Amino acid sequence: MVTKERIKREIDRMPNDLLEKVYKYIDGLKSPKTIKKKFHTYKLKGQFDNINVRERAYE
Repeated sequence: MVTKERIKREIDRMPNDLLEKVYKYIDGLKSPKTIKKKFHTYKLKGQFDNINVRERAYE
């Protein structure tokens, strides 16, 4: 098993010109952020303010 200390030692021994490549590789391993999709909203002028929409849908 590789430990953080061992990885840090290896990075410390690397020449400076390779550090940028290592950084890009590590940055590429990160999981992508989720993109929130916007959905269209409708202007209903308060029609559904005081009712239980879910209950009315199942009537």
